[in-house]
Amino acid sequence: MLAFSLLALLLLLLVSLGSLSLHWVQQADKYLYDRALPASEAARQLVLSSNALAENAKLLGQSEQESQRQLIGRKLSINSAAMLNAIKVLKALNVNFDLSLEQSASDIISDLSLLGEQVGQRILAGYQLQLQGKALVGASNQSTELLLAELAIVDSGILSKLSLAYPQAVGTEQTSKLLDSLIEQDVDIQERLNRALKIVHNIALMGQVFQSPELDSTVFNSLAKNDSQLTQLGVSLSGLNDPSSDAGVRYFASLTRLSTIIRDPVRAKAFAKQVTILQTLPQSILLQKHHTQLNQIQELQLQALTDKLDALNSAVDSAMRTQRIEADNARSDYLNQLSWSKVSLLLTGLLMLLVIAFVIYKVIYQGIALKLNAATNALAQLSLGNTAVTIDTQGDDELAAMASAIKAFKQKTEHNLKLQAELRDTAEELYEHKQALEAKVEARTLELAEANIQLDKEAKGHVLARDMAEQASQAKSLFLATMSHEIRTPLNGLLGTLTLLGHSNLPPAQRQMLALSQYSGTLLQTVLNDILDFSRLEQSKLANEPRAVDLAQLLDEVAAIMLAGAGLAGLTLVANYKDLPKWVYVDGPKLRQVLFNLLGNAIKFTPEGNVELSVTVARDELAFKVQDSGVGIDASAMKKLFKAYSNEPGKGRDRGTGLGLAISKQLVELMSSAPGNTKSLWVKSEVGQGSCFGFSLPLTVCAGPDRTLQQQAERVNSKQVLVVEDNKINAMVAQGFLAHLGHDSKLATSCEAARKLYTQQTATQYDAIMLDIQLGDGSGISLLEELQQINKQAAHTPPIAAFTAQLQAEDMENYQVKGFDQVLMKPLDMQALSVWLGCAKEPDVIANVEQNHASKLEPCSTELLDDEQLTQDMSYLGKDAVVELFNLYQASSQTHITTLTKAPEDFERVLHALKGSSASMGLSLLATKCRDVEQLKISADEYLQFQHSALCELWRSSLDELSKWLDGQV
Repeated sequence: MLAFSLLALLLLLLVSLGSLSLHWVQQADKYLYDRALPASEAARQLVLSSNALAENAKLLGQSEQESQRQLIGRKLSINSAAMLNAIKVLKALNVNFDLSLEQSASDIISDLSLLGEQVGQRILAGYQLQLQGKALVGASNQSTELLLAELAIVDSGILSKLSLAYPQAVGTEQTSKLLDSLIEQDVDIQERLNRALKIVHNIALMGQVFQSPELDSTVFNSLAKNDSQLTQLGVSLSGLNDPSSDAGVRYFASLTRLSTIIRDPVRAKAFAKQVTILQTLPQSILLQKHHTQLNQIQELQLQALTDKLDALNSAVDSAMRTQRIEADNARSDYLNQLSWSKVSLLLTGLLMLLVIAFVIYKVIYQGIALKLNAATNALAQLSLGNTAVTIDTQGDDELAAMASAIKAFKQKTEHNLKLQAELRDTAEELYEHKQALEAKVEARTLELAEANIQLDKEAKGHVLARDMAEQASQAKSLFLATMSHEIRTPLNGLLGTLTLLGHSNLPPAQRQMLALSQYSGTLLQTVLNDILDFSRLEQSKLANEPRAVDLAQLLDEVAAIMLAGAGLAGLTLVANYKDLPKWVYVDGPKLRQVLFNLLGNAIKFTPEGNVELSVTVARDELAFKVQDSGVGIDASAMKKLFKAYSNEPGKGRDRGTGLGLAISKQLVELMSSAPGNTKSLWVKSEVGQGSCFGFSLPLTVCAGPDRTLQQQAERVNSKQVLVVEDNKINAMVAQGFLAHLGHDSKLATSCEAARKLYTQQTATQYDAIMLDIQLGDGSGISLLEELQQINKQAAHTPPIAAFTAQLQAEDMENYQVKGFDQVLMKPLDMQALSVWLGCAKEPDVIANVEQNHASKLEPCSTELLDDEQLTQDMSYLGKDAVVELFNLYQASSQTHITTLTKAPEDFERVLHALKGSSASMGLSLLATKCRDVEQLKISADEYLQFQHSALCELWRSSLDELSKWLDGQV
């Protein structure tokens, strides 16, 4: 027993020594991997971020466009975040620095922000300077033409007087008078005109220089030295922009006095107008100086920022040198401890081998193996029936107990031998019966086993299929919800921004580009609606929701949007729908979606030619047809035309989702209450001959919308609205819509920003809240609970609207249960927003808007005018501006008609100019006539013979009708 105790003590000592060595190694290893290496990596990230900030700051200083400045600003924000994150890691690792990294980073970020503002001011100043330079150059060119025309008249007068100044012809006295008049008047005027031309020329040069704002002010000084007028007056360019100096007045006096000597009053008035523009030269020089000063300030700010970044890099480099020394020391300690650990483990292994050898011999061999061998031999003899065996039963261990048991077994064996003889006969009888029973049991067991295996497989298959179906359904619902938000969020920004842009006064070319953008956005929205509606139809959650719809207005909207897409594809879109009832009872959004899908497919699969939309009334139904001259559909594609995701690759300009026709068919069946009816959406097509899609809906004519249910925007006082939205585009659209309705707003781009703006003290300042559901730092639903708690404390209950792209029915119900007063969908709708908050315009402005809206509902009695365009121009520009445009158009179009009467060689250019100006004034029929004549590709003589008289008559009728329309406006 003493030997075993000593062995146990020795083993415990060896294990303790190994554990201590392992602990030392782990401590050194922990320092290397938990502190030294992470600190080095964080320092490397900090240096990379600092270098990236320096490079992007330099690029920011070189920015020449606002978009470039914003892009580099976003890069700087990412670099700043990386720098702050590296500093946070270094601080957590307790790395010592010679300066405060947080303060240095804060100073650097502040300098970057200031540099961005300075660059923005410089870009704005440069843009304004270019505009002023263009204005000066334009005015100089016009002034030069007017001065040259007047100079030619003066030169002609001088020549005529010189031709008469002969004594032999007119006498000596008359000759003297002519010469005196020539010297005192004509030559003086000629000299003043030439001097003015030099001044205008120099101003034109300055204007051209202004269009390159990066030039230094020394360029203007060199121009001033070449200006003899400035030299004679003793005026410098710096004196021109001095408010206390009369240099500018003296410099431009020679120009302003010329208006009195120009004989032609039209040219005199035009010249005076151009001189007014030229007199803005001092302001342009001031702006140039301001631009130069901004450049200098920006360079100083950039140099200071570079110095701070260099200081930060130096501090990081110094700290990391110290850190590397500590890491090298820790590594040396780690290697030393590892060597000691190896030696201790080797000694432990040798001692363990000795202990194992001793235990095997003493305990296992002598104490166990020999005794087991004796017991085994005794049992073997007993098993053979030999009871004449002896065994040693001395001792108090388990082997002695086993020997006693063997001895008892010996006695029992002797008794059993007697019984075996008696049982042998009985066993032989039972054996046969046992064999038969075992055979039956074995066969039955095999049958049950096979049945259990089959049932187990089927049960597992059912469970697996059910789990897969449930997971697929959940994944699909999650996908649709996520897709709805992710796609509708940027789509809200797109369509909302285009709506705001449509409210501004745009030239025809930009309106065309706006229409193309709205067409693309509408197609994207249609694709999204197809996908979501397909899921709702699968779940039987989509229902027909008919309402009173202005059918002509709906068709006009569809045709206007798809017209842009047809024009982009080089196609002609023809819309034929006349003699239709005004108000019908139908599900307008679903009908619009079906028409968008059919027209979009027609445009997509038509390389050239035209697409025609026709709507007629047949019996008690509305019949819709979309005919194209496209590629057509073959028989194999016709079989799977209305199946989901079965679009044909390479047949059109793009493939699409493959859901459009499948969704359209089911929507038509839903609206016509004819599920499974194969004739609900029909098609006729031949390869290479185009296709024709059509469907019919029940016709239910109604008197109009129910006025008791129709919501109208109330006239209210201006409200202060808190907008909580993290997407900048969506926020800009929402605030733009609110401003258009006359309301003020404040923006919070996160939950944290909303908490700072909306407190118990400031809650009463806000009259309403627009809350986005999905924010970057939290959920809008969670934030709603906090806002409601603040409202209880402040005894203030402003209406709160959920601003979301989630359009599922269960989501809408959830928002209402959570306590939202209103749900505003993305894309944001101006009408829904005005109904919720009301319109805060002045009473007279509201009346004007309502009158303009009423005029849209009552089109002109003639097709000569585009009433919608004229109404918009009147609403946004005012009557005075529209009348002024009418007067200008009347004069310019008279010139065009007069020119066309002479049948010039460039009559096509004049005709094109008349078409553009007529379209801008809303004279739609005249513009269409000009376009048709253009497309005839006829000569000038053919035009004069066959087309000119009809065009002149249409022009006069259009002017008369437009004049009457303007007289009827209040």
